Amino acid sequence: MLAVACAAALSLTAACAGQGAQPPQWSDGVPAAGSSSVAPTPTAASPTPTPRPTATRTTRPPASTTPPRRARTMGEQTTVTVRVTGGFGQPQNFTGLHQEGCGNPSFGLVQVRVGTAGNVSSVSFRYRVNTVVAFDGSGSARTIGNDRGTWLASLGPFRAEPRNSAGGTIAITATAKFTDGSTRNARTSTSLRACQR
Repeated sequence: MLAVACAAALSLTAACAGQGAQPPQWSDGVPAAGSSSVAPTPTAASPTPTPRPTATRTTRPPASTTPPRRARTMGEQTTVTVRVTGGFGQPQNFTGLHQEGCGNPSFGLVQVRVGTAGNVSSVSFRYRVNTVVAFDGSGSARTIGNDRGTWLASLGPFRAEPRNSAGGTIAITATAKFTDGSTRNARTSTSLRACQR
């Protein structure tokens, strides 16, 4: 038994003395003396800096500009009025025209007044007689002397019509025309009196 132990000791001594060709190996075949490979240390990834938002300058919309105001025409700058009276030599208490042969007055006087007298080139009027058998017409006015602020025209007489014996309303529109081509209107009304005959 002592011999077996010595033999085992000699075998171990020989191995330690370098007689073996290979260093001892582990069971998995990796040399004991071989340096183990060192696992690389993971490099900590530096955080990517978040880009700062670039301040953009907002352009203000141009201030709204109001369009230039249109110059007012002569017609817009003045006043025009119209009325109907009993005419020259007729009673002042005018209430309307009589149909021809049915009483006086049988015609009226259209009077047109214009505020800006010097700029008036002409004055005209038109009328509409709203009777059972309606009819209409027109005429032009004239100035008296150099007074271009007052324009006059006659209205009537109107022939008696049996179907219009009840009379009706006379609507009048006067139009003043100015030297710049603009116009301005004025309106009034009077009555065509009933005719009993």
